[in-house]
Amino acid sequence: MPHRSGNVRGHPTAPLADVAFTDGSAQCYLIYANARSGSTLLSRALSDTGIAGHPGEYFLTGPPEAFPPGTTHWEDSPLARRHGVIEREQFLRLVYQVGSTPNGVFGAKIMWNYVGWAMENLRELPRFSRMTIEQIFEAMFPGLRVVHLIRRDRLRQAISWLRAAEDGVWVGSETEPARPVRKPRFQYGVIVRMMGLIAEGEKAWLDLYEKLGVEPLEVAYEDFTTSDGYEQTVRRVLRHLDLDDAFEIPCPRTDRQSDSKNDEWVDRFLNERSLRGHEQIT
Repeated sequence: MPHRSGNVRGHPTAPLADVAFTDGSAQCYLIYANARSGSTLLSRALSDTGIAGHPGEYFLTGPPEAFPPGTTHWEDSPLARRHGVIEREQFLRLVYQVGSTPNGVFGAKIMWNYVGWAMENLRELPRFSRMTIEQIFEAMFPGLRVVHLIRRDRLRQAISWLRAAEDGVWVGSETEPARPVRKPRFQYGVIVRMMGLIAEGEKAWLDLYEKLGVEPLEVAYEDFTTSDGYEQTVRRVLRHLDLDDAFEIPCPRTDRQSDSKNDEWVDRFLNERSLRGHEQIT
């Protein structure tokens, strides 16, 4: 196992909110993304360094109908149950604990499509009840650093999103074999709407960065998922977090899911758009 420095370079870190670490200090970063942009690949890569937190999707939530039956989140989630957590403040403390590495770096990832739901969950706690979205982010993650994941080809991103939503296969690896729950169906209208949601999410993130006064590190899926780009991107992120990158970067732990079906759907979408004559790709 290569040596991994636990030292955080740069400016002193600010104290977290009072539900955070008992030592009172940490460095926070968030991976902001939209669906099917490589966030699981990047999150696992950073977690495997041992010094960049464990950026899981801890704040995932939304309407029950958007998830498979029996899905639970936050203080009702499997993570909470494993640790005996039953209250929301306890859950936030747990998130900071499991999302951090011993050097005091905390990471998490979050998608725009459920940010509103997450904010409502937080506003149910008295200390967040009157806060705006930017005030909540500032209170939860002082000294925030941001990694902004994008995918330049929004058509392929939307197609990947639709396929995952249809067949239920969101990630694949040696220990997570693909087990589709049904055969995915091409749906032109859904792809158009998903592209619109991706565009809205990108704009919303940029607006939030401006309000928070943060300068995100932009990472493009198309660069990150190449053989050379994977290691280069992980090192870029570590440097963005003022972390030492002088060690061997662990190998990826997720498999590429795109296949000939994605190419087929791209051609089918473009052909149908041409026939319709008025749709434009966002």
